[in-house]
Amino acid sequence: MTILSVANLSKVYQSGSRKLTVLDEVNFDIQSGEIISIVGPSGSGKTTLLGLCAGLDSGSSGSVILNGQALEKLNEDQRAAVRNKDVGFIFQNFQLLPTLTALENVMVPLELKKRKDAREKALELLTKVGLGDRATHYPTQLSGGEQQRVSIARAFANEPKILFADEPTGNLDTETGEMIEKLIFDLNTEKGTTLVLVTHDLDLAAKTQRIIHIKGGKIQEDSHA
Repeated sequence: MTILSVANLSKVYQSGSRKLTVLDEVNFDIQSGEIISIVGPSGSGKTTLLGLCAGLDSGSSGSVILNGQALEKLNEDQRAAVRNKDVGFIFQNFQLLPTLTALENVMVPLELKKRKDAREKALELLTKVGLGDRATHYPTQLSGGEQQRVSIARAFANEPKILFADEPTGNLDTETGEMIEKLIFDLNTEKGTTLVLVTHDLDLAAKTQRIIHIKGGKIQEDSHA
């Protein structure tokens, strides 16, 4: 089953009289359960593409169909509802809410879904990522690796059908990065989630089933491992 279909997707920014084309007629489909990496040099459009696929932003033209929903036909509130229901996102810079504890950060997506068991479920996920004993700590009291583990627990909290990870190990040292990679892949396998990973780390990309190379806003190659 196709979980994500991208057709003729372009993103153009207008700066005065100049046009900057960040993505140029990108096309690909992703099947449910696939593990994919998107690689390319800095400024190639990887992060922009991920944001459009996840419904965080809208393209200038073309379409993104996520789990049967054409995102370009939805307003911001409707896109947010699709994200809450179907999407998990792991950011390079963690994006944790500083005024909430680790446990409360993981509870956010569960509370948006009005889950009665939000606290228990969040604690279970924190324990799974090895942070059950840090539940009451605030982000500033956690190391970078610990913050990223909290964000992974949060990303899996709403049992997403598709998980987008943008340079999830980009701000971490090698050893911590490898631990985070393993955690993402293990949880992903356990939950049967579709995983789309943006990375400039070719060793990490090589661990996925399929690699999409993007350069200058265009797909250069789409290869299965």
